[in-house]
Amino acid sequence: MINFRMLKLSDPLLWFSAAALTLIGFLAIFSTTYHLQLKLELDPLYFVKRQFFSLLLACAGLAICTYVDYKHLKRIAFGLYGLTLVLLFVILFTGASAQGAQRWLQLGSFSFQPSELSKLTLIIALAAFLNERRRIKGLWDTGYLLLLVGLPFLLIFKQPDLGTALVFIGILLGMLAATEASPRLLIFLITPLISVLLRPVLVFWLIYILALVVILFLSRASFRDWLLVLGLNIGVGIAVPLFWGMLKAYQRQRIVAFLDPAADPYGAGYHSLQSMIAVGSGGFFGKGFLRGSQTQLQFIPEQHSDFIFSALGEEFGFLGSLAVLGLFALLVWRALVIAAESRDFLGRALASGIAAMFAFHVFANMGMAIGLLPVVGIPLPFLSFGGTSLIIGLAGVGILQSISLRRHKIIF
Repeated sequence: MINFRMLKLSDPLLWFSAAALTLIGFLAIFSTTYHLQLKLELDPLYFVKRQFFSLLLACAGLAICTYVDYKHLKRIAFGLYGLTLVLLFVILFTGASAQGAQRWLQLGSFSFQPSELSKLTLIIALAAFLNERRRIKGLWDTGYLLLLVGLPFLLIFKQPDLGTALVFIGILLGMLAATEASPRLLIFLITPLISVLLRPVLVFWLIYILALVVILFLSRASFRDWLLVLGLNIGVGIAVPLFWGMLKAYQRQRIVAFLDPAADPYGAGYHSLQSMIAVGSGGFFGKGFLRGSQTQLQFIPEQHSDFIFSALGEEFGFLGSLAVLGLFALLVWRALVIAAESRDFLGRALASGIAAMFAFHVFANMGMAIGLLPVVGIPLPFLSFGGTSLIIGLAGVGILQSISLRRHKIIF
């Protein structure tokens, strides 16, 4: 039986940040779609209505995740993980395609993205695994951990959806850092990522490999550490050119456009350039709601989804953007506080994974909108149009509140 008196132990700042961001999201979706729908002689509230229906489902999921004890997730963790893998595999053959990606499963008039669901199920599966192991020791545990992340990563990369696949790496590193994983394990995971970033410039990568050799020598590392660290980094260096060949043409164009957007201003660099123009034109105070020229004249296609932050920057300016960033910072901070105050390891792992998921999304999406990062398909939580993203985001908030409700023993 649900005891509503438990709500007094929930985190009010977490409620506030999630609710405020959701409300701002509705305003931004209305602004980016209203005039276009009128121009096409369609329902001007079509996207708002769809998002509101998704919000009703999301609130139901939020309530369930809040009141169900998060410890029960441990029992169904690998069942959920297995179901997600099946959905990700099925979508490769029967999924609906849009803009070069096959990401949606169609159920009558409704569709959803299993890749969004996979973020939350991966967090639950990793939390259950780390709760059992506590300390990752040996190659077997490390291999099992990488397999948990690698299977959905490869299936989502195949869709192709590089942005969502990269979220998994952020979740893994965030959870390992928050649960005080072995520094050696973090080194094994982080150094290959640096190799990925440096490998395009061969000279820089070779200097980096040489620096690793010096560090291993000075630290008197064991033969196994030499073999693993150098083997992983050299292996990554060999694999990067092969990985580049596996990317779709539009994904390679996006990376090239990130390095030099002006090289193709009407093609791969178009979104990035127009987004930067929109954010910059907003100035300090913004042009005002429904008054952004880039937004209202539809210079940025599909702005209501991945590029919704550019609309906020144009119409609400630096102050509005700072307020939105502050709300996200509040959300992530409360998630980390809940993780730190959790009564058990499972709660700490779950909360830190959800915090890492939100933080990575915000960093990648906003960085993409202002030209600091390549264009990848990552929505802005609670703000971007998309039912699956909203449902998963509020379900994550519900799990955080479930942990918060049970941080202290209840005394009646």
